[in-house]
Amino acid sequence: MKSRLSSAIRLALYSAALGVSVQATAEQASGFTIAPGFEYQMLDMDLPLDNPFLGSIGLGYKTSSPWGFELAYLMGETELNTAGQDVDLETYRLDAMYHFNDTDGVQPYLLVGGGKQSFDYGNWDIENDMVNVGGGLKIAINDMLSLRSELRVINDLERELTHYSVGLGLNFLLGGQSAPAPVKAAAPRDADGDGVVDAQDRCPGTPAGTRVDANGCEMVTDTDSDGVVDASDQCPGTSAGAKVDEKGCYIVLTEIKEVQLRVNFENNSFVVAQDSYSEIENVAQFMREYPLTKVNLGGHTDDRGSEAYNLQLSEKRAAAVAQLLVERFGIDQSRVKSEGFGESQPLVNNDTTENRAQNRRVTARVSASVETIKK
Repeated sequence: MKSRLSSAIRLALYSAALGVSVQATAEQASGFTIAPGFEYQMLDMDLPLDNPFLGSIGLGYKTSSPWGFELAYLMGETELNTAGQDVDLETYRLDAMYHFNDTDGVQPYLLVGGGKQSFDYGNWDIENDMVNVGGGLKIAINDMLSLRSELRVINDLERELTHYSVGLGLNFLLGGQSAPAPVKAAAPRDADGDGVVDAQDRCPGTPAGTRVDANGCEMVTDTDSDGVVDASDQCPGTSAGAKVDEKGCYIVLTEIKEVQLRVNFENNSFVVAQDSYSEIENVAQFMREYPLTKVNLGGHTDDRGSEAYNLQLSEKRAAAVAQLLVERFGIDQSRVKSEGFGESQPLVNNDTTENRAQNRRVTARVSASVETIKK
């Protein structure tokens, strides 16, 4: 038995030496394989034998598909744990192996197969049919040599025993041919680099960076519809209908504009009457027409009450109108200012009821110097 184990080890070493001298391909697509190694078997508890180490040698062929086949011979010694007697153990098996894709030099595989396992103890010689399933990994060391590890479940068909094994060894590919590397199709030519291949480019030679359509022609877009294409528009986002120059920017006119607002209030009140809403809306419409204008609202009172009280009341009146301009009529807060003047700026003398009613007011005047956008 020892001589046969020694012979198997010498065969494994010879195979390794032979494999080093044989040039293999980077991708082990097909070829003959030699797999020397060792296997530790964990025998069924019902079998009165110690767990053995076995030397192994496998000869196989890896097809260009994921499938491969391997015929293996294993030999070693175990011991009858009830008598301390040596028992020779030999296994012959044929496996079919299915290989998965190689990822960073690691290739997993599954195996299934069967064969015969024999136990030789003097006059006691038992030979049993067996099947096994398992899986493993091939870890590339170089282009033609891989470290191989695997796990198996072995079923003794004669006595319905189940064994387990762990194997470790080497895997050499001899005389193999790698799968032809995929030929990369030549990239379609795009001479002007606009993203449209020459075969479909109806406008070859467009300048670098130019936005083009599906035909390779300059994409003429005018996002803000001001008549100036986006490529030349230095002021994108101008308001619809506004006049712009050749750069797409507003044509701004400086002129004197003025809108008058006059809202009268009941005595000692800052509530804006409904019949004054149309006046306020006129100011809002004016400001929408001239989007660069701002409005100053001034609040006033008659002379009844203290100056301090009248100042606060006038501020509340101006603020009430400002609130309507912003919240009801949609004028931006930054364009509306309000201020109270109390009784200091009467429109007429406060000597009659009618005159005092005229002085209880909010007036508005748009800035005298106005930059307007030409329509």
